[in-house]
Amino acid sequence: MGVFSSKGPNVITPDIIKPDITAPGVNILAAWSPVSTARTAGININYNILSGTSMSCPHVSAVVALLKSVHPYWSPAAIKSAIMTTATNTDNTQNFIRNDDSTNATPFDYGSGHINPAAAIDPGLIYDYGTNNLIDFLCSYGASVAQLKNLTGTPVYCKNPPTPSYNFNYPSIGVANMSRKLSVYRTVTYVGEGPTVYYSKLEAITGVRTSVYPNVLRFSKSGEKLTYRIDFVPYKSSNGSFEFGSLTWRNDVHLVRSPIAVNVISV
Repeated sequence: MGVFSSKGPNVITPDIIKPDITAPGVNILAAWSPVSTARTAGININYNILSGTSMSCPHVSAVVALLKSVHPYWSPAAIKSAIMTTATNTDNTQNFIRNDDSTNATPFDYGSGHINPAAAIDPGLIYDYGTNNLIDFLCSYGASVAQLKNLTGTPVYCKNPPTPSYNFNYPSIGVANMSRKLSVYRTVTYVGEGPTVYYSKLEAITGVRTSVYPNVLRFSKSGEKLTYRIDFVPYKSSNGSFEFGSLTWRNDVHLVRSPIAVNVISV
């Protein structure tokens, strides 16, 4: 990971892991305006070697355009999900991604991982959400009727009690303040062809016992939606820092991976 890359945790909505994704951004051969170099260096060049998030972003934008051309009716949330759940947390030597100082990177460094365009075209499962889900999420952080009306144009009222922010149907899973047993829910949409079965695999999280129910998802047709639950039982405080794990759904073809970040504040 480049030393300049944006890092988590998310200080505004901490139950959402940030960043979402990482993409090539170091020493990128990029188009360059000859006018710029003519003024500053007296030479005209059309290309340059650049580094920065401004190099990484165009890679992701191009993958989004690619997915939209293949799946023109997918929502922005579906496209984001496909990109995130098919990303890899290993480098091109098949070792885990590391930081610029050679320490092990975490989802607060690379998000869901390094972007994989070919896999994102056929993700198998997606986490989708719509306007009502977004309103529930804003309500979980105390949005007022006036604030919501600024977005919707009409009065919208929050549920009482509000849906917890960690239950927003995001492709990653975060719980920023865990002090007791709790359950997190997600709904996946099958976007493959024909019947299939997905099996779950949980990566252990230090200080937290986890289980998923059901641990097998059986789909009969494309477009079918199924909901699962992850139960978290904390037994050790994380002393103010986040602990990480992951949940992967696997069938014969696809790996659908979601990073997990939890902060156990007390037990």
